[in-house]
Amino acid sequence: MKTERRRLGNLGERRAALYLFLHGYRILERNYVSGDAEIDIIARRGKICAFVEVKTRTLGHESLKEPRPASSVTPEKQRKIIKCARDYRYKHPFSAKMRFDIIEVLVRDDGRKPKIQKIEHLISAFDADSARRV
Repeated sequence: MKTERRRLGNLGERRAALYLFLHGYRILERNYVSGDAEIDIIARRGKICAFVEVKTRTLGHESLKEPRPASSVTPEKQRKIIKCARDYRYKHPFSAKMRFDIIEVLVRDDGRKPKIQKIEHLISAFDADSARRV
């Protein structure tokens, strides 16, 4: 099960990176790790450096009650991403504005080859102020 989830997660991250590239972003890092946190994609476009969390979900069991993939990026996860982004900025100084995005990748998996159904880019999904302290 974990292997299957990892495979779909990797597919989602690859597609999210391609999506960003096709929308004019330069991919700086993928799977950047600092301490116990990881940022899936760090990308730059103009004066913005986007720190992107990718959430991939399979379709088929969805209902109107099911939350969006982005809802799994909890305030605690947001704080970890923000801390990791600050570490990246310290190690790689830049003057661009930091922005925290989420990309949702929805996949239909019929057991053979998963197919991307939808990519949703949530720009400025959270910021350092919105990640409340627990």
